[in-house]
Amino acid sequence: MKKKIIFYHPNFGDGGVEKTNLMISGKLSEQYDIFFLSHSFSNKFDKEIKRIGIKKILIPSKRAIFGLARLVKAYKKIKPDLIFSLQTHANVISLLLNMFFFRNKLKVICCERISIKRYEWNLKGRLIIFLAKLIYRYSKLVICNSKELSREFKALSKNLKVVHIYNPTLNSNFNLLSKKFRIKTEPFLKKKKPILFSLGRLDYNKNNIMLLRAYNEIKDKIRCNIVLMGDGNEKKLLLDYAKENNFKKDLFILSFQKNPYPYLLKSDILILTSRTEGLPNVLIEGLALKKFVISTKCPTGPKEILLNGKAGFLVNNDDYEDLANKIRIYFQKPELVIRKKKYIKKSLLQFSPGKSLNKYKEIVDNLI
Repeated sequence: MKKKIIFYHPNFGDGGVEKTNLMISGKLSEQYDIFFLSHSFSNKFDKEIKRIGIKKILIPSKRAIFGLARLVKAYKKIKPDLIFSLQTHANVISLLLNMFFFRNKLKVICCERISIKRYEWNLKGRLIIFLAKLIYRYSKLVICNSKELSREFKALSKNLKVVHIYNPTLNSNFNLLSKKFRIKTEPFLKKKKPILFSLGRLDYNKNNIMLLRAYNEIKDKIRCNIVLMGDGNEKKLLLDYAKENNFKKDLFILSFQKNPYPYLLKSDILILTSRTEGLPNVLIEGLALKKFVISTKCPTGPKEILLNGKAGFLVNNDDYEDLANKIRIYFQKPELVIRKKKYIKKSLLQFSPGKSLNKYKEIVDNLI
């Protein structure tokens, strides 16, 4: 009988974290039975989940804390040999349940995919970090997806076993995916203007308004099309800002697509304006398609991916004037852009998918 591994992800959505989990699960499913537990599932990855043979278990609950009884029941029924818990608040929940209901007999790995600093924005987040400092030592391991993020968690507690493993992002053939279908009818292609592309949720953390404010600074001299791909609660805010500043016709907001790469391929600059990250897959994907990248130097990940600015432009967090200036430089100094693009290959060498997946497999084999 195969041994069992649970991936507990409170909200299984449409982002890079979910893609990474699927890649890791695909590797581990060769030897182990994989279960995905979540309080909500997007249906975007159902085909991949079925192909890999993952058993998907929904624990209905609007908030993770309200589904604790069902989560305990699921753990008791499955009797996992190992649990991958994803995101800091889920990790705290998993470790507390392990203490109070399983006498710390469950083997829990805490997977961190976003900077601790995101939890400092409110009282709830600060409470989560306080609890993490107290109980993370009961985890078998803390896995971070960037060196910078691992340093944050090593500083959290001297008792933590922390390692970093880069996301196996390059496991996909982005060149092939980018040519899977042709974009012909999108209105932003007809205008023959440079395309500024951003991929991700439309929310406070992704800070898309920073890109619009930067464009508002340059629009009189450099006219572009801005293409945002993603869903979220700030869509109206973004549309209203573009309308108020007379560039609504230059802004195109597309819903999330499982294969965004044909759109990315058509773009001139890939822009990331996040306040915090872990290791943003989209930047690696953009470099794989030889796109020029401008990113905030937010904690954590972009500085490592862009080799501290050698492989693209880094801008100060939430500094739209800095971003506007970097967009100007892109168009005014093509020789500088060419020099930076020469570092793309060096950057991508860091993200060997085989190396990352083998590290996960080795950790699992040693713990089970």
